[in-house]
Amino acid sequence: EESNDVEIDGNTVTVMFPAGTEEIEIIGTYVIPEFGTIAAMILAVAIISIIVISSKSRLGIMPRY
Repeated sequence: EESNDVEIDGNTVTVMFPAGTEEIEIIGTYVIPEFGTIAAMILAVAIISIIVISSKSRLGIMPRY
């Protein structure tokens, strides 16, 4: 049974349903990721580059003994 008793206010969605309802099914939802795949790949390349450069130079993050 579909219901159109919905109020949307900014980031809040209020759904009205009768008392005693045992199951509510939400259909058609999707999530938009805050950071896409390309951003994750750029971050991974940056971290790997920092590790490689710091291991080959004397300007490493950790002092060598």
